[in-house]
Amino acid sequence: MDGDCIIVQRRVLSRHEKEMAIQISEMEKYKYICSEQVGSDVGKQAYFEWAQKYGYKVRNWLESLNDDEINVIFDTVSDYIKQSVTTKIR
Repeated sequence: MDGDCIIVQRRVLSRHEKEMAIQISEMEKYKYICSEQVGSDVGKQAYFEWAQKYGYKVRNWLESLNDDEINVIFDTVSDYIKQSVTTKIR
């Protein structure tokens, strides 16, 4: 197997799946920061806000990267999110 493949649960993730995982990770970070600022869990509203403020820009940025750059960023995504993407996309 070449170094460009990422396997989660014995399945190679597509570039699209990796990009989705990266976006989910960024949304979770945004939710955490917003919750910390207000002192309580802000809930799903943070996801909608992130999508409106940053979704388009992040998608364009991810699309501009080559596969090696996507893999480097994907490697920083939590195992929980990787597992979630693998489980939800079948």
